[in-house]
Amino acid sequence: MRFAKVNKYRNAVATVTGRETWYSELSLDASASLGSNGLAISDDSLYLKTVSGNALQAGKVGGQVKVLSSTGGRVQDWNVSGFEDGLAIAGDDQGTVTLWKDHAAAGAFSAHSSGCVNATFHPTVAGLIATSSSTEIKLWNSLAPVWESASDGQIDSISVRGDGQLVAASTHVGSSVLFDLRQKQSVGSTAAFHASGRSTRVLWLGDKPFFMSTGQTRMRERSAAIWDQRNLAKPITSMQLQPSTKPLIPLYDEDTQLAYLAEKGDNIVRWVDADPSAAKPLTEFGAVALPSQISGCQWTGEIARLMVVLENAGAGSGSAVVPVTHIAPRRTYLDFHSDLFPDTRAPLPAQTFDEWLKNEPFSVPRIQGATVLESAPVKPVTPPPAAAAVVSAKSSPLADTPAVVSAPNPAIPALLPLQLRLRWPQAHRRCPPATTTEPCGGDLPHEQQQSPKVASPPPRAPDHARFKYLEGYMYKPTEHFTQIHDVNLRFPPENDALKVSPKYIAIALTGAGGQVGIVRRDTPGRVPAKMATVVHGATVTDIAFDPFNPSVIATAGADSTLQMWQIPDMPLTEEAHFDIEEYIHIAADRIHQIRFHPCAKGVVSVLATDAGDSVIYVYNGLMLHFIVGKTAEGIHSFAWSPDGESIALTTKKTKKLRVYDVRTSELVAEGPSMDSIRPCRIEWLDNERICLAGFGIGSQRMVSIHNIADLLLMLGPGILVPIFDPDCGVLYLDDRGSRLTHAFEVLGDKLVDLPKYESSQPSLCLAVLPKRHADVAKRELLRTYRLNAQTIESMGFKVPRKRPEFFQDDIFPPTVDRETPSIDAASWVDGTKAEPQYIDLCPSGMVPLSQAPPEIQEEEEDNTKDAISAMLSRVDSDWDD
Repeated sequence: MRFAKVNKYRNAVATVTGRETWYSELSLDASASLGSNGLAISDDSLYLKTVSGNALQAGKVGGQVKVLSSTGGRVQDWNVSGFEDGLAIAGDDQGTVTLWKDHAAAGAFSAHSSGCVNATFHPTVAGLIATSSSTEIKLWNSLAPVWESASDGQIDSISVRGDGQLVAASTHVGSSVLFDLRQKQSVGSTAAFHASGRSTRVLWLGDKPFFMSTGQTRMRERSAAIWDQRNLAKPITSMQLQPSTKPLIPLYDEDTQLAYLAEKGDNIVRWVDADPSAAKPLTEFGAVALPSQISGCQWTGEIARLMVVLENAGAGSGSAVVPVTHIAPRRTYLDFHSDLFPDTRAPLPAQTFDEWLKNEPFSVPRIQGATVLESAPVKPVTPPPAAAAVVSAKSSPLADTPAVVSAPNPAIPALLPLQLRLRWPQAHRRCPPATTTEPCGGDLPHEQQQSPKVASPPPRAPDHARFKYLEGYMYKPTEHFTQIHDVNLRFPPENDALKVSPKYIAIALTGAGGQVGIVRRDTPGRVPAKMATVVHGATVTDIAFDPFNPSVIATAGADSTLQMWQIPDMPLTEEAHFDIEEYIHIAADRIHQIRFHPCAKGVVSVLATDAGDSVIYVYNGLMLHFIVGKTAEGIHSFAWSPDGESIALTTKKTKKLRVYDVRTSELVAEGPSMDSIRPCRIEWLDNERICLAGFGIGSQRMVSIHNIADLLLMLGPGILVPIFDPDCGVLYLDDRGSRLTHAFEVLGDKLVDLPKYESSQPSLCLAVLPKRHADVAKRELLRTYRLNAQTIESMGFKVPRKRPEFFQDDIFPPTVDRETPSIDAASWVDGTKAEPQYIDLCPSGMVPLSQAPPEIQEEEEDNTKDAISAMLSRVDSDWDD
């Protein structure tokens, strides 16, 4: 035994990944047939059973979950094709087999007169399907039956051998029966090794003549055995585990020859040596305990990663799919270990149906390491004309929408992020036709003064990332505001505790009466312990500066009042007095958010709740003009479109994104929002595109730009707050509770990852000044203030340029004037559309880069010969010495 064959994976270690990698908050029905794994996985999608039990829910990991069209009965078993992406199959208790392609119904047919308990794809031939009821097994080619066989005992599960020649069926009497698919007959059966009347499973060990069966003994001990098809009188080896009434789910990796035994109804996953030629087959190498009961399991690849379905994974969080990693230890992981990763099966069919039927020789295509193969065209499984009578497409209004979203009104265009209309809108910055700009002028030492109104040149979709060297930086400590006391750390996450105007900075504070601290922006340094404060009179829920009057700040309170305060133009001390400009009492239970109109002065909107309904009120002064988006589903947040014509909002219960015309209060578009109950933030990129930042399924933080792309970011507990620069097309994401600020460039049909900025302290909030306050002479794209526990840090983002002495007019086009109203409130209420006004950002004394003289290329003098001569002379001198 000294030189016996030893499994090289015997020291592999399995661990349960952290909760941040779980796919949680799942609502599903964990019941399935005895032969089902309870979960099916393709390269990028999970397939699970819905709560109703008569449909599957599927979707990309971390993305929107879709409900596939419902079946005729309760789903019993389901699987995915190994050859054709997006092809799934399911059998129900009515004997119907349903197929889906790319989450859309592809057809259905009646396979059995009783329930279909197993449905799987053939391992070598595309288009072949094996199904079984409790009494018979059938083989289908393009949905037409080609073979069937009856069984003497009740069939619990079936498994097709890796070469596709034999099928094994485990029965309820404790034995397994083998059938030859081409000869259409039984070729043998095992002895009744497992106890009769108990659930059993069977699984072929790849394309070898060995298979594994699992079941229970008469003492209800879970048991597993390996059989040789050439000698079915007794198993090669067997093992027993602790007693239980639930079955063992066997999984096999033919590359490592390891078998995984997931104990359904328990919390243990074991792995054993499944090599029949080993000295001691079924030797247990290890086990890993999970934090909840297992209801399903599926192997997905590598060495190895198991996806395990857990019921009640956490209090109030429902079920979850938990990854379990299995790693073989090595001294170093810098190189590829070919001994651990042998050639594996390629996702390509090995033969056609005619070749398989004639038993022609074939070889299974394999790939080596991480080699990428271009798949040959695979014949899709579609109903033949002759089978049209038995095939019925089962479609549903919910087939193309997320599980939590009801069928959209056909009169309302959908805003589905999965629709991906990849285009660069012509109105990227909504600019008027180009005109000649005026020469630069004005006295602009640090902040650009407002230049005469000019028109912006038409935008051009860039073909490369212009800001890949974006750099975030902090201003000098003398520009920071320090020693700030009593910052409200429990401010609502849907709102910002820090707001900034060109003249003042406002911070939400703790304390009685709802306090908001005010400091002048031009007086950085240590903030007095008792700063000037606005006292609302009740808990403050949101604050906002008037974009057209930097000395007016609005506060919303839990007492359903909206108050406008005038900040005096004087040094602010503890005794500073603030006059109330407006006082609006709203007939609602609570105000949650304030949003000023982006174009019309005096127009403000508030989000409130009244008798359980969420609603947005639009005011002009003290007069209520419009009521928008009233719903009992709850509203996370809302935002005005840049032209002030529409309002976008996200709902809580149904997780929808809705866009309303403000003046008519009509719903003009809707679609899915983030698939989570956690806060979701909205940012308009232009009048056509909307950015959502929130959490996807499994708590992955997600950014969704509708009509462009979905982007998954690293996991984290903090929400992401989007800030968009429409002039440069750069999207910034403030990572609340983290030290990072993410940046992406919206480039055509994709998001390009830009360098992140990491500060020394976690961020509580990020406030942005209008574009004209950025120091464009130093190529600063964005000027911001960052709030942490006791400090407001002044920071910015800039890009390096080759000729910094010139004004970079290619990245600083004329920008929309956000500090001057482009329309009065009365005209906007009457229906007049606001026309944006533009200002030039060129500082005084700087020449635009487009007007700069050509750069003179200086020829570098070649001093190579002189350097060599000098070196040789020193060597000669040293030699003489």
